Amino acid sequence: MTKIVFLHIPKTAGQSVHAALVNGFGEENVAPARVNEQLARMTISELNRYKVFSGHLDWSLLDCIKGPKYVFTILREPMDRILSFYFFLRQEAAGLSPEELESPGRAGMKAALTLSAHEYFTGGPPPIRSFLNAHYDNFYAYYFAGRHYLARNALHGQLNRGIISRDRLLEMAHDNMSQLDGVFTVEQMPDVFAAIRRHADRPILDDEKYRTNVNKAVPRESRKDLLMGLGATQGTLRKIESYCDMDREIWQKHVERSQKN
Repeated sequence: MTKIVFLHIPKTAGQSVHAALVNGFGEENVAPARVNEQLARMTISELNRYKVFSGHLDWSLLDCIKGPKYVFTILREPMDRILSFYFFLRQEAAGLSPEELESPGRAGMKAALTLSAHEYFTGGPPPIRSFLNAHYDNFYAYYFAGRHYLARNALHGQLNRGIISRDRLLEMAHDNMSQLDGVFTVEQMPDVFAAIRRHADRPILDDEKYRTNVNKAVPRESRKDLLMGLGATQGTLRKIESYCDMDREIWQKHVERSQKN
């Protein structure tokens, strides 16, 4: 029996994929841990009772899963992913009550809604900077190089001190990604669902049935203009571009490889 591990990067159609996995394997066979805090509360024997692991999870923590595995992830053009994440947080925050918005766990959402775009991406209090650094700053490069969700915390300092070079970090990321069984893009969702169908215990729905969390209110082509209207400057865009620096190389290399295949 092949087990499934879906390494969900934020804003890469993960909710759609998770829904398909639940349909294809049954909720009882999908590990309830969707984030590392939940994963850490499960023993190795408990984890090995499940067939499917899907969420914002440390890749390295899933090495203890026994038996053959199909491990895959999905990428999105880096700038598009960051802007989608930002507008998603604003949309979610706008739907909360004032009391809910003040909850400590909603600090990132509150910042996206209440700070200007420039302050959000370039300033803000330390907890917000930590959130942005962890989730926006070259997430692909750090995640795949370090194999855990907050790998930037361990690797960024080494990069700044010259202990590890930019080229070496990218080499590590590419090498680790080559060990994955599937690396898709959001433009390849039919291939993602086809892979799930090949491994699933039961039929899943038609692909279009899984389209969730699509932000129709903020279409892709208008996001930069809307960002400028929310107080972004050219300096803001340069900051976001810096968040895409290494990730864009990973993205381009993967797209080129996919086109050759």
